[in-house]
Amino acid sequence: MLVKKRHPVSTKEMKEILERTSSISPKLAEMIDRKKPLEVVELNSGERVYLQEKKPVLIELEGKLMPALTATEEVLSGIPRIVVDMGAVPHICNGADVMAPGIRSVPEGVKPGDIVAVSDERHNKILAVGVLAMEREKILNRERGKAVRNVHHVGDEIWKNMLRI
Repeated sequence: MLVKKRHPVSTKEMKEILERTSSISPKLAEMIDRKKPLEVVELNSGERVYLQEKKPVLIELEGKLMPALTATEEVLSGIPRIVVDMGAVPHICNGADVMAPGIRSVPEGVKPGDIVAVSDERHNKILAVGVLAMEREKILNRERGKAVRNVHHVGDEIWKNMLRI
C-alpha cells in the first residue's frame, strides 16, 4: 500500500464528513468520536482512508464515503446488505468484484451507485464493502456481470495494515 499523503483533518472537514456520513447511515456518523482527531491517508490507488486513533473508520473512493470493515456490526448493519453464496466468498476475499450469479439476496430500494455491505449466506459475516453496479431486477433475474464493485474487503491492504497505516 503506497501512501501518497497523510495529514490531520481540519475542524471544517470533520464537520463535512460527519454530515456526509449521517446521510449514509446515522450509526456511521455516531461511530466517529467528535472529540478525537481524525486523520486522512491518501493512497496512490486514489482511495482516502480516514483514521481515528490509527484505526480506519471510513474509506472514500470517487467521492463516496463508506465504513471500513473495522466498524461495529451495528454500524455496518445500517447500510444495505447483499448476501452471496459460499462459492463466491474466496473470490471476494481475494478482491474480486461481486458477480450477479453468486448473489442470493438484494434488499429492496437499492440502486446502482449505492454503498452496500456484502455478507456470506452461512455465517452472515460482512466480507466487503462496495458500490452497487447493477440494477436489483437484473441481479434477481440472474443476469451475468459485475453487480458490486469491491472497494474494501477482508484481507486487503487496508485490513492487513490497519494499525500500520
